[in-house]
Amino acid sequence: MKTTSDLIPEFEKLFRQKLQLNNCKLRKKRQENNYEIVTPAKDIFLMYWSEFPEVNLIYQAVGVRTQQTGVYERAIRSHISSSLSSIQENPSSESPLDISIN
Repeated sequence: MKTTSDLIPEFEKLFRQKLQLNNCKLRKKRQENNYEIVTPAKDIFLMYWSEFPEVNLIYQAVGVRTQQTGVYERAIRSHISSSLSSIQENPSSESPLDISIN
């Protein structure tokens, strides 16, 4: 049976691949389970969790929030959801995940 500590690297790898499609960069912060996502428009989002897979995503206000920011936010949320679903559907994972994105 896979544990959460086994699933996190799988999630991170899938999520990083999906972000590259949008030319976004994922940077792991020093604090555990904290990531910074930078879009080509220089928007910054923070992703974190206390209990995986309950992932939180917040926009870090560094400038003016534009329509493009909303587009990136929807894409990032979609990538998180898709990555979590992929590791949940993985046959090697025996326990289902309760997916939540805030």
